[in-house]
Amino acid sequence: MARGKEMTEDQQRSGSDRTAVFGLTREQLWPIVEEIAGEAVRSLDIAVAHRVEGHYGYSAEKVVPTFRYTTGSGRSGETIVFAKRFHKPGPQEAHHYAHLAPRGAPVARMYGSLTGAEGREIIFLEFLRNAGHLHPFNGFLSDADSFVPFLALAARFNAIQPSQQHRALLHVQTVDDLRRWLGNAAEAMGRIWECAPRGELGGVLKDLCGEARGKLPRLRQLATDLVAPVSRMTPGLVHGDFYPDSALRREQTGELVLVDLEGVGLRPRFADVARWLGAPDEIRPRCLPRQELARCYLDAYRRWGGAEVPLPDFLEETRLLALTDELMMLPFSFRRSVDGKVDWTEDQEEGRRVYREEMYRQLRVLLHGIP
Repeated sequence: MARGKEMTEDQQRSGSDRTAVFGLTREQLWPIVEEIAGEAVRSLDIAVAHRVEGHYGYSAEKVVPTFRYTTGSGRSGETIVFAKRFHKPGPQEAHHYAHLAPRGAPVARMYGSLTGAEGREIIFLEFLRNAGHLHPFNGFLSDADSFVPFLALAARFNAIQPSQQHRALLHVQTVDDLRRWLGNAAEAMGRIWECAPRGELGGVLKDLCGEARGKLPRLRQLATDLVAPVSRMTPGLVHGDFYPDSALRREQTGELVLVDLEGVGLRPRFADVARWLGAPDEIRPRCLPRQELARCYLDAYRRWGGAEVPLPDFLEETRLLALTDELMMLPFSFRRSVDGKVDWTEDQEEGRRVYREEMYRQLRVLLHGIP
């Protein structure tokens, strides 16, 4: 804080020096820090001593600064913040945080947002830790103490009724969207069946695709057949990227909250949870039977204001949505199984291995879903 003692508040705030937070000036950051402090700030020191945890992600640059400040009343404070600058220009997440927080949504607190160079959005969130073993590659489905609260988090979010103002900003999934996404999946299946039988995707996929070569036409037909029933499903608020690394924990309370809101929109209401509950138990073993976990989700969904949904309807909707989700993820999984370019390691061979395992799981779900 020595710099704060040497300079007046006006000198500190109006300084044109660039900081380690995406090159922003202190003047640009000052309102963010005052929102954190809850009152006017008279001195500020900025350090970057923490690293981004978990998967880095594909959509933004990230930094974890520490703001040390003194307020006008003489109170000192220190807050670690998660800052995120998006690669693409235009609105990304800030509007979702701003609209969802007043609705009681289980999302991280946003201290504020800025628009940087080239119209790129920058958001400042509370710093949260990864939820330990709640991680997509650590078999959390087999742990009821982790998996059931994860489902309850989805239920609470999915039950929210967006405000009219927010609803007007949300992307609504259309029939054309479905046709395009599932059409891309059908094309990806053709490329997979070209590469896998030649052993280009590893031995396990070579065997699976070789044995199922005759089922490729039915898989492609499945992509077409899913459009109609999925497009008729009741829409609701969905996160759109509901994976364990988007669920972080507040250390003080243990509460799980969501981050990574770029994909929030109006889609079939159970799309978030379908990828975890849609596949049959024999294909995707879990800590409890599928029907029991479905009841846990529906109980929480109803408790947070969601509609009463018969269990058979939920099971059928999530089955169809799980098949849809696996199909839509196939093009991405195929690319990563070839190039190995992932966000958690620079070891491309490890990236290939993980996504070949994931694609094997996806294809087993899909093959089980055709007659």
